[in-house]
Amino acid sequence: MTDFKYLLGEEWYKCLEDLINSEYFRNLGSTIAGERSLRTIYPTKGSDLLFKAFRTTPLSEVKIVVLGQDPYHDNSYDGFAFSNSIHKRGRVSPSLQNILREVQEDCYPEKNLETYFADDPSIVSLERWAKQGVLLINTAHTVAEGVPGSHTALWKPFTKRVLDTLMIEHNTPIVFILWGKYAQRIFYNQIGTYPISNGLVIESAHPSPFSAYQGFFGSKPFSRTNEFLKKNNVKPIVW
Repeated sequence: MTDFKYLLGEEWYKCLEDLINSEYFRNLGSTIAGERSLRTIYPTKGSDLLFKAFRTTPLSEVKIVVLGQDPYHDNSYDGFAFSNSIHKRGRVSPSLQNILREVQEDCYPEKNLETYFADDPSIVSLERWAKQGVLLINTAHTVAEGVPGSHTALWKPFTKRVLDTLMIEHNTPIVFILWGKYAQRIFYNQIGTYPISNGLVIESAHPSPFSAYQGFFGSKPFSRTNEFLKKNNVKPIVW
């Protein structure tokens, strides 16, 4: 039996317990289990990467939400949106490379990108962000090998509930970082009419090589986030 209290962490489990015990969630589990019998699904069965972002960043510690699409479908996913396993550096995604380039140019302009990587080889894993209050979540938490977006519809009610929880249960200002039209559409469709006047929404093009030069590079989401946090007496992130 899956221990969702462990996978989600106590705080998130408490807020999502009724959804976890609902017919929707049972059907979701059955559907994914059925797919596992036919093809490879990531994270693999029994992996503790499922919901790792939630238990690493409890609800009460969330300062920033970065909304991705789904886990990497090449098995380089390490539990956090846009992040790659430090044990699979050869598979660093192009999007993550561009994210790290923007971090370097935005926050550490005195370094070149090669120096930025050399200073900390584990930098391809964004777990260090998660431990500081950056909730790095996808809109789907499973994916079929080689088929991006394959489980997005399955997870839609779960994603809505998570965003609802952030809007209702979380009382301090949050920064929402939305890279690309997909994340922006999901976010605004899900939150409906919730007021976000006490938070900050940062939008730009997606860091993918197909769009990074169309508004992602130079958007300075990291320094803008820290300026907002400091203005609200919240400890900034060491990106």
